[in-house]
Amino acid sequence: MAMEIEAFGVEVVGGEGWPVPEGAGAGVARLLAAMLARAGVAGEGRVRGQWWISDRWQAEIEVNGERRAEEAEFERGHHLLCRLTEFAAARLGGTVPEATMRAFEDLETRSPGALLAYLAGWGREGEERKRGWRRAFELDPQMVAARLGLAAMVLAEGGEAGAAAALAQGLRVQDGGGAGEVGIALWAAGETEVSAELLQAAVKHDPQNAVAMAALAALLARRAPAGSGEGRDGAWEEALLLATQATQLAADDYRCWAALADVHRAGGDYAQASFYYGFALRLEPEAASVLKDAGACWLMAHQPQQALALIERALAVAPLDAENYGNLAFARDLLGEAEAALAAARRAAELSPGDARMRILQGDLALKAGAQEEALEAWARAAELEPGMVISPDGGNVGLGDSGQ
Repeated sequence: MAMEIEAFGVEVVGGEGWPVPEGAGAGVARLLAAMLARAGVAGEGRVRGQWWISDRWQAEIEVNGERRAEEAEFERGHHLLCRLTEFAAARLGGTVPEATMRAFEDLETRSPGALLAYLAGWGREGEERKRGWRRAFELDPQMVAARLGLAAMVLAEGGEAGAAAALAQGLRVQDGGGAGEVGIALWAAGETEVSAELLQAAVKHDPQNAVAMAALAALLARRAPAGSGEGRDGAWEEALLLATQATQLAADDYRCWAALADVHRAGGDYAQASFYYGFALRLEPEAASVLKDAGACWLMAHQPQQALALIERALAVAPLDAENYGNLAFARDLLGEAEAALAAARRAAELSPGDARMRILQGDLALKAGAQEEALEAWARAAELEPGMVISPDGGNVGLGDSGQ
């Protein structure tokens, strides 16, 4: 018999008479199921219960015939949910680790209506879930779980990353898993400031989260001063430590090895970086971002032939990625193939018309190929996209380290 968690009954028995939104009882059950799964509890049995609202929260949970009653002041509703989860885990033969218990802190709110709306969101799907969490956010704009949940939904739906970042910015997140999920997604979307906040919270509160650790390492490495030796600051050493720990925690996850490669690349050790990119690609041969970064690494080492093989693989996996064509343009240029380099730069600019860097690259390579008029037009377009930038008419405006990799 698998574990079965029934929807809780939710009833107002006194007090201010808070309205109970549809799905709240199912939401309690789903939240408990999610937290038990995160805790690794997979015992067999039936879980059910009742949730009452008076001048405080009151609840009773039954697990395989054993019952426990709990109550809490309104502002401690998140603690009540945690205690219910602990009881269920114990009766099912498991325990709730500290990282999971800490996640309940993000449900803290002084608004009973906000907690009910959040639970109702858990009890529904899609737009109905978003509506519940949005209502929780309206009732308590400081409720961390509601804001982080909304940010995760925006990103999962392919929405505006800036909107997700605004929701997650400045939060004191205790849920390491949730912080890691949203932080990684924001990092991939280019929202590095908020991503760094969330990834630091993820690593702090869930030190076993290897992927969040790896993402933070890669982010810190790319912020650190370029090169090696005395020019490094503490960020690079911290990034190296985090990436190394990530590979020890999850040696079979290609993202951890790719992060270690990112760190060595940022430190100017392109040979070591290429070794670790290769290791990551043995684990995941079609990882588009790793193929792109590995190709860029060989370019920065001025090894265009080795870069070309990886760039072609990257293009096969992600044929509409403008940066792959930018890398191809650099590779062809280093090989002395001016026309092929310009063709690749044109394609990069076509795929990313709002990216000034691609227009500058097109202009630089057009000048090299003897197409001065095309060069001037491309540079003029770049100046329109980023007013105030300085562009040399002699070319050489974009180097290997400026391609966005």
